[in-house]
Amino acid sequence: MERPINLNSKNVYEIMVKGDIDLSRLTDFAELNVHTATITEERHHPALFRITTDQAGLVGLLRRIHGLGMVLLSIRRV
Repeated sequence: MERPINLNSKNVYEIMVKGDIDLSRLTDFAELNVHTATITEERHHPALFRITTDQAGLVGLLRRIHGLGMVLLSIRRV
């Protein structure tokens, strides 16, 4: 049975951005795991983030990604 999602529930999200990333710019997010994935059909090497956070933390991370000029490729709750 899936637990309900709300603004304060912590969930795991995967976020993929285009290109490499300087991890020191995302150190505010304590529960952030980052690794690089390779998609052979594409001409870029995306960075894949996995973060456990609530809605406010997710919005904060998305704002940081945008502020750093990264191109957002996808986001999904896992």
